[in-house]
Amino acid sequence: MNDKKTYGLFLGCLIPSSQIFVEKAARLIAKKLDFQFIDLKGATCCPDPEISRVVGYDAWIRIAARNLSLAEMAGYELCMICNGCYSTFTEAYEALEKDVKLRNEVNQDLALLGRRYDAKIGAKNFIEVLYSDIGLKKLEGALEKRFRGLKVAMQYGCRLYKETEKEYPRKFDEIIKTLGADIVRYDAERLCCGVPSTYADPNFSTQQRARVKLEGLSEKKPDCIALVCPACYDMIEKAEFMFLEPEQFIPVLNLTELVALCLGFSPEDIGLDIHRISAYPVVEKLEEIV
Repeated sequence: MNDKKTYGLFLGCLIPSSQIFVEKAARLIAKKLDFQFIDLKGATCCPDPEISRVVGYDAWIRIAARNLSLAEMAGYELCMICNGCYSTFTEAYEALEKDVKLRNEVNQDLALLGRRYDAKIGAKNFIEVLYSDIGLKKLEGALEKRFRGLKVAMQYGCRLYKETEKEYPRKFDEIIKTLGADIVRYDAERLCCGVPSTYADPNFSTQQRARVKLEGLSEKKPDCIALVCPACYDMIEKAEFMFLEPEQFIPVLNLTELVALCLGFSPEDIGLDIHRISAYPVVEKLEEIV
């Protein structure tokens, strides 16, 4: 009998298309910490919590419900490494769990696809999986390396602040500290990276969001930026190429990569060489645990 904690892994759009190192690191972490992911056959875009919901709420919530039904019918919680996907599924779950009339209407349409969603299973952010399900004690006990002298600037992403009772920023901090890294605070820490506004005004998004954030970051000279949002990753990395000189580049790493490195996996195992901004200066800050 398989008694491992199991999650339905939802990768979203950006991770499989351009950030495959995030997926690889997550799968390596699961293997090392003795839990597992199942792939949800037939999963689509979440859909995104900006354009899709504004253009057509009815379609948005039905597509979200269909994706949630894949995990519910398999009997596993849905786990994601994307704040955007997490926001979509959390909000869709809450709406469908509370509004029976809406749930019945959605299920009438899902029935045409042979599916049903009863709002019994929701979504879980990868931060919560590590912090609460696995636990910091087990994570720390499995570490083979720790960072020493690594200065990390946190990019929580705007959506992690929405659910104040879950304290995601604090939990994210504690995971990073467990890895031995030092957190560097900066004035623009809570500022959105700019992705939501880019759909309406790309110039405002890059100039008044991404650029301002980078200016605040550069003043503190962190060794890397840590995040758990593929959209933030994409925006910040692009902004660095737009506004910084190569000698000013700051490596951007997903939480999964930092954890996987400390669990003993090599940069080659993860695919760190795929980063456009080299992450190897971060690797140099790792030390074996004696």
